Amino acid sequence: MKGAPLPDLIRAPNHLGDLVMALPALASAPDADVLVVRALAPLVELALPGRRVIPFDRGRAGLVRVVRALRKARYRRGVLLAPSFSSALHLVLGGVAERRGSATDGRRALLTDPVEPAAFAGLHRAGAYHFLVTGEWPSATPIPRIRIPEALRERWRAQVPQRPGTPVIGIFPGGNASSRRWDADRFAAVAAELAAAGAGVVVFGGPSERELGARVAGEVAIDVSGRTDLGLLAAGLASLDLLVTNDSGPLHLAAAVGTPAVALYGAGDPRVTGPLGSGHIVLQRSELPCVPCVRNECPRRGRGTWLPEAERECLRLIEVADVLAAVGSSEERISRGRAE
Repeated sequence: MKGAPLPDLIRAPNHLGDLVMALPALASAPDADVLVVRALAPLVELALPGRRVIPFDRGRAGLVRVVRALRKARYRRGVLLAPSFSSALHLVLGGVAERRGSATDGRRALLTDPVEPAAFAGLHRAGAYHFLVTGEWPSATPIPRIRIPEALRERWRAQVPQRPGTPVIGIFPGGNASSRRWDADRFAAVAAELAAAGAGVVVFGGPSERELGARVAGEVAIDVSGRTDLGLLAAGLASLDLLVTNDSGPLHLAAAVGTPAVALYGAGDPRVTGPLGSGHIVLQRSELPCVPCVRNECPRRGRGTWLPEAERECLRLIEVADVLAAVGSSEERISRGRAE
């Protein structure tokens, strides 16, 4: 497939997991500046040192500032990895002459090079981002990689000392979409079982998830929910032997720093947004007729296919024993890899 001219500006995705999956695409256009929401700018700076990053704030004041910055820089060609109308509007008002992106959210008229979503059907999202930036169908799904500097690793070790020889397993019980969150009491049961088996357990979460993190950690785990910036989160995930997590941004960040994961999928589609790299185990009840639905809130009500309650049946059918078995399988793989 014929490639497209490389851009001098890329509008990055708005969510952590999507941004991680977009890193190979950003790397494929090394001379392009990166326009990204301010909260995620540190991740771009960590993953792509030396790149010019343009952070912006949401809202009217943020729009005015970013338009001024774009007009001052006189960008010629921009690629949108965020699928929203507003992201395209930024580039139009910023005077970016050529604008390539998916024809979604009613923004076709704002694009000079609209791409039908069907054009990258069958690609993992990381591959779709690569296609949008380069115009070329990837020969293989590009895998995001992030190197953690030693200074960040030292910051993490200072906050969470580790016992030599003790496996450390992380748990991320949060997430923005309710259809992607396993029950907190089940995560707590997993944490208790892992701690009883001798593992060190660390619970991660954002500032709004402190109560959830404390509930899952209980008296058996270290809870760092709301106590890590993006860099420290990446270093913490890199320190783990394994992460147990919902379908979430930290799942993709862990995969990018080389940590295998046991990923609990409900509504999501692992073929499109599954963790990339080796060693991951995805748990999903894909035999349900509604899976994947990719909705943020489960629309099902009444009796389920097998359970009395249909709402989030896809996740509720995943038992604590299923997760512990997957953790055991992962630990065996890790041990074999170390021995080899």
